[in-house]
Amino acid sequence: MNEIEEKKKQVIGLYGEMRLSMELHELGWQVHRAYIDEGIDFTITKYYCSKCKRYSNQYVRKSDYNGKVAKCVTNLCEHCQKTELSVISRYLQVKTSEGVKTEKDAVRKFSFHPKIRYDMGKDIFYVWIAIFNETIEKRCHFYIFNTKDVSRFDNIELPTYQITDNQKTELPIRNDGVVLKKSSAGTGYDYDLFNNKFYNDFEALEIQLKE
Repeated sequence: MNEIEEKKKQVIGLYGEMRLSMELHELGWQVHRAYIDEGIDFTITKYYCSKCKRYSNQYVRKSDYNGKVAKCVTNLCEHCQKTELSVISRYLQVKTSEGVKTEKDAVRKFSFHPKIRYDMGKDIFYVWIAIFNETIEKRCHFYIFNTKDVSRFDNIELPTYQITDNQKTELPIRNDGVVLKKSSAGTGYDYDLFNNKFYNDFEALEIQLKE
């Protein structure tokens, strides 16, 4: 890969992360990025009320002070206004790809592999972003899954899987985000998960998984 291609790859990666952070912010997550990136790209946080069993903003208490309405941000749930909030954290590794053109105008071919290739626990997620760059506004498609889901569509038992980035899965994707790869009855790998489970599944980040 020459220097120009490497720079382009970095720019595409930064663009994908920017678009993802905007989506997460709109959904109420605070997005934190590491100064030194060594695997986890984003830490995202939300406040959670253990009594209400729901995510919450901090309750803003209003009271009269010297004849004026004073506001004080508390760490109480905005719903019950009694329970101290806890902070829920999720850890994301992010990968962005723009694929290559195919003979079909509306389809690009992507070489996909999760950078985290093993189950790292309930709070660790992988976000893969497929970008279509043919229009004025780049179209981004987000596929979000927990690291425990990798074995549902990839053979993590292969000797080469844990030691090389070359163990990749080819995914043809339509410009509306639909993954066209057929699931394999022989292997049991279900690529339909990319369409009916992982696609834009931001809700997966909010599920309170049991300890």
